[in-house]
Amino acid sequence: MKKSCLALVTGLLMSSSAFADSLLSFQTEIVPQVVNSKAVDNGIFTDVDQIKIGEGSNQIGVTIGQIVFEDGKRRKFDSSLMLMTFEAADEDSYQLSYKKMRTIEEANKFDKSPTFALTNGSGEPVDFDLVVIPKSGFQGFNDYEKQVVSYNKLVDAGTASTTAAVTASAVPSANGVAVSEDIKTQFSELSRDEQQQFMQWAMQNLK
Repeated sequence: MKKSCLALVTGLLMSSSAFADSLLSFQTEIVPQVVNSKAVDNGIFTDVDQIKIGEGSNQIGVTIGQIVFEDGKRRKFDSSLMLMTFEAADEDSYQLSYKKMRTIEEANKFDKSPTFALTNGSGEPVDFDLVVIPKSGFQGFNDYEKQVVSYNKLVDAGTASTTAAVTASAVPSANGVAVSEDIKTQFSELSRDEQQQFMQWAMQNLK
C-alpha cells in the first residue's frame, strides 16, 4: 500500500514538472492586456508585472503607459495594443522591456514602429513577431480581447472570408467568388509588412 501511494505521488510530481509553466516578466510601464486571446485582469489598484505562459507558441498583447513631456508639460501616454508572438521553452523565464521615451514625439514614433527587447532566463535575445493593432475609441474602453480575436480571425482566414469580405465590400462585383480569389492572389504577393498594414486597415473597417 505504501509503495502504491509512493508511486502515485512520484507520478504526480513527474507529471506536474513535465507541464511546468514559464514566467514572463514586464518592465514597469508595460501592461499585459491579452494572453493567448484571453484578457488579463488588471485591477485599478494592482498591476500585473508577471504572467505564466506555457511551452510553445504564445501570443501576448501589451500596451505602454508612460509619462512623457509635451510642450514642457508632463502627460500620460497610452500606446496602441502591441501583439507579440514567440516560442517559449519549458520552465524558463522571460523579460520584456523597451527603451523609455522622453517626449510625446518619441512616444508617437514608438507607437507606429515599436522596438522591444525580449530575453530568456540566460539573458539571450528571443525572436518574436510583432504587430501594432491601432487604437479604437477611448483608451479606457478598449476591448483588447475582442481586438485580438478579430485580428486572429483575419490571420486564420489568410486572405479569404473576413479579409476578402472587407475588401469586396469596397469594390462591388457581380462575381464575388472571382473577386475573392483575386484578393487572395494580390495579398499573397504583398510583403510581410504590407500584409500587416492591410490587416490593420481591415480591422479598423470591419462591420
